[in-house]
This record gives sequence, C-alpha cells and structure tokens, in this order.
Amino acid sequence: MATIKQAYETTDTLTITLASLANGSGRCSTALDNTSNLDITADVGVKITTGGTSATGYVSVYLVRSYDGTSYDDAFGGTDGAFTPINAFFLGTISTPATSTYYRTFDLGEYGLTLPKKYAIAIVNSTGNTLSATGGNHEIKITRKFYTVL
Repeated sequence: MATIKQAYETTDTLTITLASLANGSGRCSTALDNTSNLDITADVGVKITTGGTSATGYVSVYLVRSYDGTSYDDAFGGTDGAFTPINAFFLGTISTPATSTYYRTFDLGEYGLTLPKKYAIAIVNSTGNTLSATGGNHEIKITRKFYTVL
C-alpha cells in the first residue's frame, strides 16, 4: 500500500532590503516563481532585528500573490521594493517589545493556502523605530513543501 508523505524543497532566502526600514514603511521581496516546481505550500521564516525599543512594537507579514504570473496584489512589481498593503494576504505579526532579534515561522498550510504561480513576502515596520541598519540582521526564508507517494 502506498503512503503519502510531506516532502521539502531546498530552503530559499528571499531578496528583500529591510536594513534601516523606517517605522510605518513597508517592503516586499523579489517574487519567487513556482511554475516549474509546482510546490503546494510553504513555511515562511522571518528574522527581524529592531533598531530601538518600543514596548508595543511589531512588524506585519504579508503574502503577495500573482493571479496570472505577471500581475500581483497591491500593484507589486515583482522585485524588491517599497510596499503598501491593501489586498495582500495578512499572515500575522511579530511582536518586538525590546531592541533585539525576533524570529517567527508562518506555515501557509495552517491558513489553508496553496502557492500560486508566483508570490512574494512583504514586511511592514510598526516597531516605533527604524529597523537595524545591518542587512544581515534581517532575513526571510521559504521552505517549499509538496506531497510524495512512497
């Protein structure tokens, strides 16, 4: 009898410029192309380092999808750039109560989401401060998942 199991692709690090992202500003990563791999879902790992202290601060994380492989949510252009969320899918927040590095993983399958042809991840800074100026202090990783029959 065959068994269906979850399998993982190689983890990709997205291109996104979060160093010195001002409070109240958003940024979207360069889009990933899923037209060859046809992965079903993914884990989105986010690493953020704050540049100052704010007891009520947070960053918001969004999934920006393309419905046809060319046009994206919220007029996103497909490359690392400024972003203002309007209709992108809100994944959640990362609380940032002190000056530190924070991590959170979002499992898209928990939201019932499947990956479209192309997609990107956006971050909006609501920490009350500018994010750390060191580029390596921020990261977004995608681990794509699919099902396999054994």
